[in-house]
Amino acid sequence: MVGITVAVEATAGSAIGREDPWPGPLPGSADGPPVGGGWPVGRGCVPDTLGEGARPVEALVLMRDPAVPGAAVPARPVAVLHLAAQGNPEDEVLCVAGDPCFADLADTRDLPRWHAGPDAWAAVLARLSPQPAYEVTGCGSREEAEQLVADARHTYERLTGSLE
Repeated sequence: MVGITVAVEATAGSAIGREDPWPGPLPGSADGPPVGGGWPVGRGCVPDTLGEGARPVEALVLMRDPAVPGAAVPARPVAVLHLAAQGNPEDEVLCVAGDPCFADLADTRDLPRWHAGPDAWAAVLARLSPQPAYEVTGCGSREEAEQLVADARHTYERLTGSLE
């Protein structure tokens, strides 16, 4: 799995959480999951990428703890959310923080067990975005998300002259 960094711009609570109860404390933590069952989600971009509209690739990242704006969160892509905003197609990379508590969330097949389907991510996105409502048009695999990031990183490197 590819590791990336998400530069978080905002964080909100979510309803995303595991379906099955936690057997005990989280690794490296004295407590369990957040009260109410939902983990925080940060929205930001993947630095050193250029995607649609010559903008950095947008990402949503599921985290153990909320991040302050400007924080760099190590993460790994698990899916890509295909959206339409005001008729324009957009993609958001769905990620989980590089934390052992998210080890079993690896691809789209794992999203239902975490109550992390496209509608749950879209609900968080609506809370984090100043734009009007997004319409979810689909959800792609981890491989698609990794390819999106790789292509955008290549575009950035080509345009900035940092390709060797």
